[in-house]
Amino acid sequence: MTFDPGGRRNIALLTEYDGSVYHGWQFQDNAASVQQTIQDSWLELTGEKMSLTSSSRTDAGVSARAHVSNFLTSLSIPAERVPLALNSVLPEAISIRAAAEVDPKFNSRVSPTGKRYCYRYWLGSVRPALMRHLTAHVPGPLDIERMRAALPALTGKHDFTCMMDQGSVRRNTVRTIHDLSLKQEGKLLTLTVDGDGFLYHMIRILAGTLLYIGQGKLNDSDLPAAFAAGDRKLTGMTMPAQGLCLEWVYYDPPIFDEALLAPTEGGII
Repeated sequence: MTFDPGGRRNIALLTEYDGSVYHGWQFQDNAASVQQTIQDSWLELTGEKMSLTSSSRTDAGVSARAHVSNFLTSLSIPAERVPLALNSVLPEAISIRAAAEVDPKFNSRVSPTGKRYCYRYWLGSVRPALMRHLTAHVPGPLDIERMRAALPALTGKHDFTCMMDQGSVRRNTVRTIHDLSLKQEGKLLTLTVDGDGFLYHMIRILAGTLLYIGQGKLNDSDLPAAFAAGDRKLTGMTMPAQGLCLEWVYYDPPIFDEALLAPTEGGII
């Protein structure tokens, strides 16, 4: 699939949003979506209708620090002015971090070479308040070293049918996870997943599988059989959406500089 720009300019957006406020990225008839909110804001700002193409169609409750989308425009506004202009009319739960004019045939949906997500668990008996929309609360004991020991078995190229929920038809269920890591900072445990692409709910199930391993409900030695059988029942729960965040989308050549995501002093994530 390629764009027919028809003489129009192609603008890529790097967007951060709080997924707890929206019913996912993609337009829905009777619910607020991130896509529709940005499109409506552009129309309000410029009087021009546009349609965003998306690198990721995140589910309701899933947030993003670096979602990439693109749209065609007939307007002459410089790309570097788009973030400030759009942010002046967008709700506070959405922020355009950067914009860039890209090749007329660039398509943010089909061009990515990979994506990075984080899944965040909040550990301990006391549930969080400030982090409730960005983490999944895990009140019971958790053996994090058991979870870390299972990471190599999940890394690499596998048929991830056993970590895909119903609701998506995929002819090819083979995916490659390039890197997996777990980092603990106090009560916050962050799972970072780098891969070439992901199936429906795959990362949330992967996070749930690691949770079960940390709770002693599964062993890392169970994973080869789960992959071989392609049986969803052999893996962990689908973790809540709010713990998941899209962290980066890879393109070759890069569209945006990852330094844009450097946290502010004292930042949580």
